[in-house]
Amino acid sequence: NFQCGPKNIPLLKKKLASFLNTRVDPETLQLQEAVVPMDGTTQLSSSGPRVERDVSMDDDNTFISKQDLEYLRNELPFFADLTKDEFSQLLQKAKLQSFNAGDVIIRQGEPGRNFYMMISGWAEMSIKSRYEDPISTPPTYLGAVVNQLKQYDYFGERALTTGEPYAASVRVLEKTRCLAFHVEDIPESCILSKQRRATQDVIDQLSERYELPDDYYEPQFPTTTKDENILELLVRFKQIRQAAKCFDYIMDTDPTWGNTGEIARRSFLVSKLSTSQRDEFREVFNLADVNQDGMLTLLEMRKFMESARKDTTDDVLLQMIHKANPRVVDGTAATEYGITLNEFLGVMAEAEFYSLFIETFQVLDLENTGYVRAGDLEEVLHGVRGLISDDRKSIIDVEDKDVQVDYEQFSKMLLGAGL
Repeated sequence: NFQCGPKNIPLLKKKLASFLNTRVDPETLQLQEAVVPMDGTTQLSSSGPRVERDVSMDDDNTFISKQDLEYLRNELPFFADLTKDEFSQLLQKAKLQSFNAGDVIIRQGEPGRNFYMMISGWAEMSIKSRYEDPISTPPTYLGAVVNQLKQYDYFGERALTTGEPYAASVRVLEKTRCLAFHVEDIPESCILSKQRRATQDVIDQLSERYELPDDYYEPQFPTTTKDENILELLVRFKQIRQAAKCFDYIMDTDPTWGNTGEIARRSFLVSKLSTSQRDEFREVFNLADVNQDGMLTLLEMRKFMESARKDTTDDVLLQMIHKANPRVVDGTAATEYGITLNEFLGVMAEAEFYSLFIETFQVLDLENTGYVRAGDLEEVLHGVRGLISDDRKSIIDVEDKDVQVDYEQFSKMLLGAGL
């Protein structure tokens, strides 16, 4: 279950609806492959450079000027104390990278690997708050813009200095060229090499560039009624399948109804459901209970089964209702009496756990025989043996571990259901 508080459920629905609208084919209902535009606007990781060149020190270099090199050598605080040889070696390993408008050079949260200085162009630095809701925030949202970057501005220094991930994202607004220095190519004497420990004063000074403004507020992302309707439809489909699974379980296992022991056993199973599961099962009951009288009648069950594409006769449904309520003996009475909410919740819980056991044991039944080795069952249940009563453990605590066990009957035993 997704850990989502009640107040965030509408936001979760919006995000799921947006995903379904963009990634699910409306005709086939199949998941489509993600299409990433060339402009990089929907990329979830930083963009690679469009062009990358080595930095040449020749006099006829047309890609980087002497003025650029002088600023890098003398004005940039991180390289000012390097020796001539260290600076020369640094430039030999540096890369001149070009980015187009829309490209994301670095993304907040990614590991810091490079330090950048802009040679030309225009970009913006954005920061997302740690309190922004990941459910409602689109993956393309980079956060609030905190700085505009131009020639000779730099970024990435905080990540390399502290060893932490990038604290901001940088998106290109106009075609931009940057000098990129990989952390492994930076001389050890430089604080950006990760070989020297920065003082707290230095870290605090570097962090000033990566703080949100005082008037920052979390953005709100609108959704459409169409988005919500599509999600509601899919939720409805899921609820119908859940109820159909419950009805199938009733007909396949022929459970006992009405006596005190069965009520107590199913109440215990309901108590083991999560709050969200119980709420979900109540919604399924309310969906089937068209008259909203707290009782599932024969007519309501037949309509619900038809919507689930289940071919079930009235006699079979009447038999099901009669087991739950012996007062129902014919179709006329079935319009007045039926299955109550508590009875429905109990059998839904039983069907849910039974299905979980069966699906788990079927993994061991490679030949689809309905039987598994006692030794395999013992291995699967090893971590939860303390939760199983002695009479049930006796089924698997046998000397011959190759004994075949009917896992459907064993699942009923685990649930305390009648065999």
